[in-house]
Amino acid sequence: MLKVEGLNVEYLLTSYKVDAVKNVSFYMKKGECIALVGESGSGKSTVAMAIMKLLPPYAKISAKEIMFDGKDILKADEKLMSEIRGKDVTVIFQDPISYLNPIISVGEQIFEALMAHNSKISDKDAQVQAIELLKKVKIADPERVLKMYPFQLSGGMAQRVFIAMAISANPKLLIADEPTTALDLTIQSQILKLLNNLRKEYNLSIILITHDLSLTSYLADRIYVMYNGQIVEEDTAEGIFSNPIHPYTKMLITSSQAIYQGEVKRLKDKMNSEKEVNSKVEQGCNFLRKCKDSNAECEKEPPLIEYNGLKKVRCWKL
Repeated sequence: MLKVEGLNVEYLLTSYKVDAVKNVSFYMKKGECIALVGESGSGKSTVAMAIMKLLPPYAKISAKEIMFDGKDILKADEKLMSEIRGKDVTVIFQDPISYLNPIISVGEQIFEALMAHNSKISDKDAQVQAIELLKKVKIADPERVLKMYPFQLSGGMAQRVFIAMAISANPKLLIADEPTTALDLTIQSQILKLLNNLRKEYNLSIILITHDLSLTSYLADRIYVMYNGQIVEEDTAEGIFSNPIHPYTKMLITSSQAIYQGEVKRLKDKMNSEKEVNSKVEQGCNFLRKCKDSNAECEKEPPLIEYNGLKKVRCWKL
């Protein structure tokens, strides 16, 4: 379905450049869900937007290969990309109300999404399909919701409406960029369950982008942990949680556990008490300054090393 090899993204600014993504490679099969996980600024969303060629003009994209469903994205012109976006690939974001038009009803916005992919659809058929889409995303009383405006929706309902619009074209790939960040824990669980059900029903491939590693355990088949623009560990979801190797992956798991167990203050005190690495090394491992187990070898940049089957880790201390 999707193969990305050696992806690099540079932001070329006026007086300097930023290496936002460095040598990222991954693949996914049809009907599979992969997760890109890492803190803000790690390059997760940049990877997804690079695949769709939706980065700003000052972003320079290079790669050995980006293939989507047999199409060479690197050679695709804007006409082909316009056909791929919204039809073969759709995106849902963390704040759906910001992407819904506040002065147009929910029904009209879903009708527009349907007509964008089938200009000959009748008003009656659009109404029927819109109601069916809202039922698919588990919205009660869809006829009433079609008449509502975005400001009348709760966060969870708005995300369900956005998902309904995203699946209206029966896409092959759904990119879910922090889809549950603004929602409470109960609604988060419902949205993840909904995405998993739609994935099975439509044989939908999903790229889940999140900073919360704990959310990936329910949905993802494989996880790619990103730090500072690089993949530092990749494995099956089970392998990441049962046998984390990279110190950054371990830190993410510990942080998630602390949040859900109400132990944030204890974790913060523990991290503040740990010895800070005093390193003036300009190169080497990206995580060198934060790793308490580093040694002289870590002053050389580690490759992504294969370890025990599917797992790959960017760390010398295997």
